[in-house]
Amino acid sequence: MRDSEPGDLHNRDYPVREDMRLQRKVWRFERLGWYGLVALMVLTLAGLFSKGPLSTADMRSADGHLRVEYQRFLRNGSSEMLVIHMQGAVRQALEVELNGELLQGFNVEMLQPQPLKASTAGEGVRLWALSDDQGRATLYLTLRSDGVGLYDTRVSLATGACVDLSQFIYP
Repeated sequence: MRDSEPGDLHNRDYPVREDMRLQRKVWRFERLGWYGLVALMVLTLAGLFSKGPLSTADMRSADGHLRVEYQRFLRNGSSEMLVIHMQGAVRQALEVELNGELLQGFNVEMLQPQPLKASTAGEGVRLWALSDDQGRATLYLTLRSDGVGLYDTRVSLATGACVDLSQFIYP
């Protein structure tokens, strides 16, 4: 096909005036939009905005005596589980402190099992749980996100083991 003959990708005046150069730019822009939507869907399914592999986190202290399971990305008003696994002496009270912005961005809806004792610790809370025959104790906290933005929290044992975690709450 020669340039002087009308074709699908050449400018035409009949039946409608067309600017194929502009039309090709529009098509490229549409393709980029489709790629962006597909990328957004993949990230959503992977957990960027809620539960999923990108959101699920499992942090351990350096000595292995403390492990925290949590979600990195949350939505305002949603309930999520924070699980604290502790290791210490057999049949002894293990002291764990939750400090930082946790209580500013979340409401504690439920705490299981009931701790032996609880007290405030600055901006946080200190809890005591009884370890089992293997020296392990687990606390399950159901949290309702009540803020927007990034919230940093430090979970630490009295023995010095600590884990720092960051959670982002979407509006």
